[in-house]
Amino acid sequence: MKKKPTTQHLLTIAGGIGKNVLATAVVASMKAAEPEANITIATAYPFVWFNNPDVHAVYDLNNDHQLYTKAIKNKKWTIFKHDPYHTEDFLYRRGHLIDIWCKLIGVPVATREPRLFLSDEEQQKAIALLPKDGKPIFLIQTSGGITAQKYPISWARDLPLNTAQKIVDTMNLRGYHSIHIRHATQPALKNATWIDATSRQIMALIPHSAKRLFIDSFPQHAAAAFKKPSVVAWIVNSPKMFGYPIHHNLETTAEPQFRHYPNSYLERFDITGAIEQFPFATTETFDSVTLLGALDTLDSSTTTEQ
Repeated sequence: MKKKPTTQHLLTIAGGIGKNVLATAVVASMKAAEPEANITIATAYPFVWFNNPDVHAVYDLNNDHQLYTKAIKNKKWTIFKHDPYHTEDFLYRRGHLIDIWCKLIGVPVATREPRLFLSDEEQQKAIALLPKDGKPIFLIQTSGGITAQKYPISWARDLPLNTAQKIVDTMNLRGYHSIHIRHATQPALKNATWIDATSRQIMALIPHSAKRLFIDSFPQHAAAAFKKPSVVAWIVNSPKMFGYPIHHNLETTAEPQFRHYPNSYLERFDITGAIEQFPFATTETFDSVTLLGALDTLDSSTTTEQ
């Protein structure tokens, strides 16, 4: 009897590191719906998918120029190049991005938890990057986005630096060693260590931290994958669409003051923080007391399950 050919799926992901981490939950749902299928990922961030047992292969959209020859030309693959950001459900904020994406692909949601897999060597190298003073690690991310974005700080996503500095100063007094997650070109906080590391290495630090304060960027997705509850500050985006219940999600209480949104098309605000769209009466969209109180609710355990 002739063996039935293996179904080949290609999922193309347009977006950043965080979107890729979130997509690991979508791929887990695809695999649960069709365990015998081979799922190949095409992305600009292939390192997110290292060691992931749900995927058959990964194409690097930055360097692999043979995707057509290898996967498209023979017309035997199912190609999922849908972007959930362009759907009506997403634009009208009708649910979590994982749910919207699974609906778009046509599979039931099997999990809403992202999945990351670190090798033993990666974990050991992460430990080697950490300060050697024996203090518990406090991770803080103030800014996200790509290195070349127009505004180094995005009012729509990032923590106000004055607020972040107060938090670092307090956490240091409490005996923590603060590590600041940021690009080299983004503003630095005083008395916080910056580690020159890859994004994959930054993710590997998360299981070894005691407390975490993040924004809506890839570390909060990675923390959910490692089951590490974190405080996540939200300004424009909503945790109902991009967040996880494991985290202590805090949305800004600052109220928009303006009635118009310059240069808005399908969404109200540009997440990169176009300054002409700034809608608040204050730049302090969060206060340190509230954020520190949320950090107090977190378990300080640094153990994690792989």
